[in-house]
Amino acid sequence: MRTLCRILAVTMRACLALVMVVGHAAAARADGETSPMVGIVGIAGDIARPSVQDEPVGGVALDVAWWHGPIGIGGEASERWSLQNDGARATVLGASARLRIYRVLMPSLLDPRDVELGIELQGIVERAWWNAAAAGADPVAYGGGLAVRLRGGGDADGSILLAESRLFVRVMSSRWAVSDAIARSTSPAPMTERAVTVLFGLGASWGSGTPSYVHKFRLHPFQPTLLW
Repeated sequence: MRTLCRILAVTMRACLALVMVVGHAAAARADGETSPMVGIVGIAGDIARPSVQDEPVGGVALDVAWWHGPIGIGGEASERWSLQNDGARATVLGASARLRIYRVLMPSLLDPRDVELGIELQGIVERAWWNAAAAGADPVAYGGGLAVRLRGGGDADGSILLAESRLFVRVMSSRWAVSDAIARSTSPAPMTERAVTVLFGLGASWGSGTPSYVHKFRLHPFQPTLLW
């Protein structure tokens, strides 16, 4: 657990350093979004605690992200529930700082147009409201993540709509209280234990962009579709 926390801390420091380096350039230009990117995401993951069996979870989330160049700020509201028969569920609000570290235009697999592949680093904090079946959970969790996005848009009718598909993985750390039965069986009895939650998400987001930015994703009538 300590190693994981150190890795998360190093990742957060690296993100901050990169933000400071690119901050001046980001202030001078934006990618072209003229509205937040709003989307819906399906979530699946696992909560690992030392004293009990791993607990799979699933859920759905609404995600909003504001971008200025490679720097973004995100907000998220999700509903999560245990995939076991204990009735545990939570409403979660989260905030994240995002940094796009890579992007490239590439041919679409479905249409004769270009799409943008981007990779993001994320630093995340969450506040959860668990029901009684998950008593003992610390409501606050911290962690980091990596997201891959594929963005396109710009139909022939002059639309400025942007659409992107997103895939992410996150590692979150929080504390849970040890149950009385487990505490009595240990000596000395720990009061809390570190829980690590690994989440995978797949979803889609929509927004609008400037005409010049969306023009990059226009249809090319004479460009063949790339087939793999």
